[in-house]
Amino acid sequence: MLNYIAKEKIRGAIINVCKEKNILILYETNNNVYIEKYIKETNINFNVIRYLVIDLSCIIDLENLSKIISQLKIMYPNIKIIVVGSFEKDLQLFEQLYSIGIYNLVNVDLQQNIEVQLSEALSDKGIQKKQVKIFDQKEQLKYEKHRKSKETLKRYIDEIKKRNTQKTSNVYFFFLELITRIIKLIVYILLFVVTSIGITVLFNEQLRNMLFQILGLE
Repeated sequence: MLNYIAKEKIRGAIINVCKEKNILILYETNNNVYIEKYIKETNINFNVIRYLVIDLSCIIDLENLSKIISQLKIMYPNIKIIVVGSFEKDLQLFEQLYSIGIYNLVNVDLQQNIEVQLSEALSDKGIQKKQVKIFDQKEQLKYEKHRKSKETLKRYIDEIKKRNTQKTSNVYFFFLELITRIIKLIVYILLFVVTSIGITVLFNEQLRNMLFQILGLE
């Protein structure tokens, strides 16, 4: 048997899943309620309830929800509690619920999969702890440390790449400068050799005559 507090969209999904699984809906509420007052004053026999589905959009005093659910678990340990809400919007509340052992958490942000999630939550096995460990604060700290270490490693790798690029660039410019200087030196040597030969020919009459003969100037 099932009791639900849910608005129209979630209500339709609950009814469909209950029909599919042959679960009898014993009590239903689609109005906004104060959860503390609802549990204490509503004429519901929780001893015969197996499933309690709570749509967070119906709960006015959300600040009391985790406390009330914790008390309910102690008083009625056989009731399977399913909470439906936005994982993003209701993050802090889902963390509180996770910490008290409520793992049947359904995410309304995944609108196309609400019935699938409800079907799993209303199964004998239910939604498992590992499936909603995103609400485990220890896991969140691990993830944050892992993310930061990955970012640090990425920055380190980027810095190494940058340094290697600079080194490659420096080596390239070094060799370019070296080649330029070698070419300049060769040019200077050639000029020196040519100039020396020219001066020698100019002041040596025998060489000068030989050159004129070669060139046919005589």
